[in-house]
Amino acid sequence: MVARRRLMHSRVEREVDRFLNALYQVGEEIRRTRRLVELEHGPDLARIFDVQLAMLEDEQIRDQTVTRIRQELSPAESAFSSTMAVHKRTFEKIENEYLRARVGDVRDIEHQVLVRLAGGELGGLQSIRANTIVVARDLLPSEAVQLGRRLIKGLVTEQGAATSHTSIIARSLGLPTVVGAQTACSSIASGDNLVVDADEGVVHVRPKIDTLRYYKTALRRQRQRERDLRLRRDLPAVTLDDTEITLMANVDLPQEIEAAIDNGARGVGMFRTEFLYLGYRLPTEADQLNAYRQIAEAVAPWPAVIRTLDLGGDKLTHVLDTAHEANPFLGWRGIRICLDNLDLFKTQLRALLRAGVHGDVQILLPMVSDVEEIRRARDVIEETKAELRREGTAFGEACKVGIMIEVPSAAILVAQMAAEVDFLSLGTNDLTQYTLAVDRGSAKVAQLYDPLHPAVLRLIKAVADAGFGAGIPTSICGEMAGDPKAVLLLLGLGIRILSLSPGLIPEVKEVVRVLELDHARDVASRCLELESGSAVRRHLDGTTSR
Repeated sequence: MVARRRLMHSRVEREVDRFLNALYQVGEEIRRTRRLVELEHGPDLARIFDVQLAMLEDEQIRDQTVTRIRQELSPAESAFSSTMAVHKRTFEKIENEYLRARVGDVRDIEHQVLVRLAGGELGGLQSIRANTIVVARDLLPSEAVQLGRRLIKGLVTEQGAATSHTSIIARSLGLPTVVGAQTACSSIASGDNLVVDADEGVVHVRPKIDTLRYYKTALRRQRQRERDLRLRRDLPAVTLDDTEITLMANVDLPQEIEAAIDNGARGVGMFRTEFLYLGYRLPTEADQLNAYRQIAEAVAPWPAVIRTLDLGGDKLTHVLDTAHEANPFLGWRGIRICLDNLDLFKTQLRALLRAGVHGDVQILLPMVSDVEEIRRARDVIEETKAELRREGTAFGEACKVGIMIEVPSAAILVAQMAAEVDFLSLGTNDLTQYTLAVDRGSAKVAQLYDPLHPAVLRLIKAVADAGFGAGIPTSICGEMAGDPKAVLLLLGLGIRILSLSPGLIPEVKEVVRVLELDHARDVASRCLELESGSAVRRHLDGTTSR
């Protein structure tokens, strides 16, 4: 409970300072947590804490609290709690499940600030023993990130949703997780044996011998499958009719390269550079060169395809003078930001070109929607090369330049675009969203998101044909590339380069090695004629590789 009392007028400004200092301390703690998560688990998971930082730095939250302190003579604790109560109610009323689940982040911020105001430290999960399944009413995101380091084996919560940041963190850590187990705390005692079946969303409390035997057998089979795949990691990804398929890795951090190589990746098909821009200053040329050089050297002689900045303006308000956008996904992002901020763009290009001395670095331009953008970008690249030459700075003269095909206009005009670039990379995640007008984060329409929709497949086919006709490589770097069920279809559509998460490479290689391209082409041809994604899926389910 937060004490309710009135301040003396003489203490008001000191109370404001105390509150602002607590905000600063919590902000620094969240940034430390974010950096650690980014290093250990990659930027996708770390971005969860951008939400908390945005809330913490929200001027409305800060100003409303300061106003309460000054006008109502409220202590910082009660003023802040009153402010956050309004925001919690706002989130709880949102229909969108994903956005509604952000109320957990509001609670997390409130908890951390109140602890700081009380002069305490965040206790976390230090008292929990290793090899334990955590059962709780709920867990804050800042607590959930500690689970991996405590060697926790699973998580069960009474509250929360599958879309909450706590759930996302736990799944990213590879922890079996069941949320919404409403009577868990009352029905489970400390020391109870548990089986957490995350696939089925079931928790077996004090399981019987038969249940334990079943799950132990299933776990052994899963681990044996993983070992078998690792043993075959160096086998070539060649179809039964002797066509080699190139399997590359999608990478978020230089630290992930080891996993990519261990899983048999033949280079990096897409290195996302966004993590460099999510700090509280823009990365220098030296910062970027160091990261890109690590990638190039680690995968040489295989190529390292590095994507230029693909953040929306909403993620760069701390370093760029940009107004809030209601829908940044369709707004100022990717190549649009770079072409409007040439100093920002050239700094990245200088680092990329210089890294080309250390390996086969290739530049990938995102969010391209027309030919003119490609020409403008290539002009900037040539200007940057000329500057490096004048300085006498070594760089990769033969650096290849490609584009992401993720906007329908790019897929429709792909023949013209292919004439301007050295390679094409299909971003099927965004291409699917933009083609079908579906936001995957919206619970009401998420079921309409379907990369196997015939409209998406026809665009993929058009891009593959254009790449072949232009004599340039065409790859897929979206989630489809890592879906074993979709691999047969993609190869049948003409794709020969797949870039996917490192851990999925062995499984996809197994699929490649047991299929024939003639059969894949027949399957793809039939799927292009179908009327829906569900029909395509049924056809694939009834098809076997041969």
